[in-house]
Amino acid sequence: MKWLNGYRNWLVLAGVVTVLMLSVSNAWGVGFLDDFNRPDGDLGNGWQTETYGTIEIKIVDSEILVAGRQPSDWWWRSGISRPVEDETRFSFDFKADDNFTVHIRLRDTETTDGVIEFYAWPGGPFSYSSRVSDVWTGWTQIPGSQMMAGQYNILVVEQEGKEFTLTLNGQVVGTVMNNIPFQTKELFIGSDVTPGTAGSLHIDNVEIGQAPVIPIFDFNGDGIVDSADMCIMIDHWGEDYSLCDIAPAPFGDGIVNVQDLITLSEHLFEEVKDSTLIAHWPLDETEGMFASDSVGDNDAVVVGGAVWQPGSGQVDGALQLNGVDGCAIARPVLSPQDSPFSIIAWINGGAPGQVIVSQQGGSNLLSADSEGNLMTELKSSGQFAGPLLSETAITDRHWRRIGLVWDGSRRKLYVDGILAAEDTQDSLEGSTNDLYIGTGKMMEPGTFFSGLIDDVRIYNRAVIP
Repeated sequence: MKWLNGYRNWLVLAGVVTVLMLSVSNAWGVGFLDDFNRPDGDLGNGWQTETYGTIEIKIVDSEILVAGRQPSDWWWRSGISRPVEDETRFSFDFKADDNFTVHIRLRDTETTDGVIEFYAWPGGPFSYSSRVSDVWTGWTQIPGSQMMAGQYNILVVEQEGKEFTLTLNGQVVGTVMNNIPFQTKELFIGSDVTPGTAGSLHIDNVEIGQAPVIPIFDFNGDGIVDSADMCIMIDHWGEDYSLCDIAPAPFGDGIVNVQDLITLSEHLFEEVKDSTLIAHWPLDETEGMFASDSVGDNDAVVVGGAVWQPGSGQVDGALQLNGVDGCAIARPVLSPQDSPFSIIAWINGGAPGQVIVSQQGGSNLLSADSEGNLMTELKSSGQFAGPLLSETAITDRHWRRIGLVWDGSRRKLYVDGILAAEDTQDSLEGSTNDLYIGTGKMMEPGTFFSGLIDDVRIYNRAVIP
């Protein structure tokens, strides 16, 4: 951990004092909302309709009613559409009756591949499909996304680049990937059904806007906002550094300055609820064969020579491994090639050649080289790609906080908050296999860790451990 001194100390103190004298207010833009609370008849308010066969679309009892008989072809969908201005959050209430499906399509009118669509039968799960080179992919089901048949449902779709997250009736039911990122220019909500079948779809309370951007104040990913995060901000003072450029919300102003320091000061010593933390094994158990994942349902199975050490970790308890056959095994949580990520852990002990975190059959993500220095084998698939080696020892029987970070273009290794090695790496080999804690990718003899491991965290963003 970095400690405050000199210039840093002065800036931190100045920021804390300044926050008592200044305040920063943020205004959130108002998006589009239509509750259709107007007389029966035409939609108005900028909506367009697409109808086929005997299907009609109109306002009835302060909601949109899509009703009639489906013509002969499934592909002919009837519904409502409107242009949008690069919005990223789409919400609406709906009820599907008599076998009518519900469809929501997001489209970039300027690109061929910029389209993704979701649909579900009454009572069935949602599926999604996208377009690749002007050809639609097959439908892929989203498990656990069943809509309520004959009742009103609330569906929210939030876009972030290529990722689309579905929230149904208040529960996040899945995040899916499109083949390319795009800016949504058009929204369509509608229906189709078996040819010749009659039915109806009710649509109400359509809201279009920006998904809320929640600033992340825990720059080093240790679960609390404290002086270490202020040190990181000061290290990048005056720079265009997005991690620390947190004010004004939501996207900053292109420079790390006093506004950012004021905002950070307002959140000092808060515990963090970080949506980018995708797996966290505190390893604080006192007994049993499972290591709990504090942010999800991916508990790890502890096997072999492993002993819980309550109160002996750097953060509460820790897991002691014997270097012979002890380790923990978790289901896949990381696909390194998809997006920036960070893997962080506390360790005490180990020996040259031993591994802290790996993916089954993939790469040793965090390990010690033949001299006991931190390294990673994770690399691109290029002909000349190789491991990233540091000259910083991690097997010296002291507590060390180690990390592997990929920001989308650079591969970095950290030890105790200090950058130990980095290089350019604009892509990485992919793997979606199980995660191993305390052994190598093939569980080879000599790769099992001998020592204490504590507080293993995985983020889907770049942090500064």
